Amino acid sequence: MKHQVIVALICLAWAGVFARAEIVSQSKEVVILEPRELPEKAQSAGQSIELHRLSNGKTYLYMEQFQLRRLAILDVTEPARIKPVAWVKLDVSAPFDFVRDLDDSTALICLRDNKGAAIVDMRKPSEPTLSMTDALRQAAHTEEIGFTGILMVNEPRRDGDIPARDFQIVDTSDPRRPRLLKTVSQVQKKLNDPETGTVYLVGAEGLTVVRRPQVEEQHKLDATYTN
Repeated sequence: MKHQVIVALICLAWAGVFARAEIVSQSKEVVILEPRELPEKAQSAGQSIELHRLSNGKTYLYMEQFQLRRLAILDVTEPARIKPVAWVKLDVSAPFDFVRDLDDSTALICLRDNKGAAIVDMRKPSEPTLSMTDALRQAAHTEEIGFTGILMVNEPRRDGDIPARDFQIVDTSDPRRPRLLKTVSQVQKKLNDPETGTVYLVGAEGLTVVRRPQVEEQHKLDATYTN
């Protein structure tokens, strides 16, 4: 009996830890998931991220992790339940940035330090492939030309030219007493998902996810009515 009580107390203690894991604003409109609360694939430093919506309704997030020379893939269809998908090894000579989508399954990337540009093929979403292209030199800055053309500025993007910045997430539920919820250090890339209202921040500590539960619920309702 005594042993059962001790086990129960330990379980309650762990439950308390996990219950306090999320950082929530006073209005509960904003919920922050830190890297340690996400799958292991999201807990390493990254330089760039890209959202990819699949035809089956799922949404994948691709996270470039050059220090480990890999692309981490996460299922972020439900931001409250982010799932690991895969790690893909990369044969690249420098960190890179996602620049723009070329179609529903192809993205243009720019390698830093004047190392050129490449194409990421995501027709197999959990097994994307990367291929360098001799036709492109630098793709750091692009503009659309109609539906099938882009105008590129041949300006090298060097690693030191892209400043990492600290982002502060502030709760203004009480406008007279704003409260700092979290400082996310050394952010390299910020990405917004307009469908779920989620903000993704990637930097030195890995991936931080800022959720909007009310927007997520509305998105689910809209998807139900649409289907």
